[in-house]
Amino acid sequence: IGELAVKGTVNNLADSGATPLALTAAFVLEEGFATDELRLIAHSVAQAARRAGVVIAAGDTKVVERGMADGLYICTAGIGVVPSGLELGPDQVRPGDRVIVSGTIADHGMAVLVARGELALEADLRSDTAPLHELASDLVALGGSLRFMRDPTRGGLATTLNELAVASGLAVRIDERALPLRPEV
Repeated sequence: IGELAVKGTVNNLADSGATPLALTAAFVLEEGFATDELRLIAHSVAQAARRAGVVIAAGDTKVVERGMADGLYICTAGIGVVPSGLELGPDQVRPGDRVIVSGTIADHGMAVLVARGELALEADLRSDTAPLHELASDLVALGGSLRFMRDPTRGGLATTLNELAVASGLAVRIDERALPLRPEV
């Protein structure tokens, strides 16, 4: 959960074109949360931040009654620098633009469903979470042809494309055979 919190915020900054600089991390713990488990999670936050090149600039911890926080919540926020003149968003999308994905799709969602026991599958599924700020920075460097970026963690590619179509007022046409999907997924 610590690693996911950091990568999610780094990616939210990156998909706006920002170079991530710093994060805050607030922990909401239930009474009795195991100290050893908290140390492991805090260590994963620190490692993920280090790998992403950001600092944890501030934080907070709150304790709530047992049963009120599913054990632990982590709330992160981040700051970054957007290059001057960069305008990304659905309103920038034009007919004929292309959708590019950075890797195979649905790995993370399926790994989460299997880990939660929501799917009775016997497959080696691993989350593909990664900080994408370096890739995003390379895309920003290409100049004006970049119009929109999104880390489609929640809802996946289909939800992201639907939201893009609604927000831009355009239709999105995809070739399902061209989607990078691992056979296990």
